Amino acid sequence: MRRDVQNSAKLFLSNELVLSRVYGIWAFVCILLFGFFAISSLASSMTKKVALYKEMRALNHDLNVKLQSINKLSEDISTAEKYIPLLEATIPQELNTHTYMVAFMQQAATAGFGVTDFVPASESADGEVPIMITLEGAGDLSALISGVEGMQRVTVVDSVKYEIHTDSTQATLYLRIFNL
Repeated sequence: MRRDVQNSAKLFLSNELVLSRVYGIWAFVCILLFGFFAISSLASSMTKKVALYKEMRALNHDLNVKLQSINKLSEDISTAEKYIPLLEATIPQELNTHTYMVAFMQQAATAGFGVTDFVPASESADGEVPIMITLEGAGDLSALISGVEGMQRVTVVDSVKYEIHTDSTQATLYLRIFNL
């Protein structure tokens, strides 16, 4: 009888139809069990990927907005480059008070004044160079101020001190010129 049971078991296990069903059920049970364990890690992974996708999409949008802004600024710079020679003439890169002094003296002579003192500050503070100028003569002060403010180089007249003496007239101008 023992032999019959062994033969039955061998016959049962050798039967391909039964064996395929057993293997199919086993595969289904494995997929089902491992699927439940894997579904949580898959869901958390997908949630992280969706959050990362949203973050990358927002970052890409911000970068595109900044790129458009940079392109607009680049266009503005290329448009403004044609005005560099004019800017260099009105606000030069280097501090060159000598050429300004020559132009100022021409304006002073035209207005009827002689320059006795021309004292620029030794250093520029934030691109501003204060200058104190002493003038003598019986010239037209309003014509001088108008001529100085009309010069090609940007000039700001801060104050004017006008004194009439018995033998001469003296004017002191405090002004500022600029450099980049």
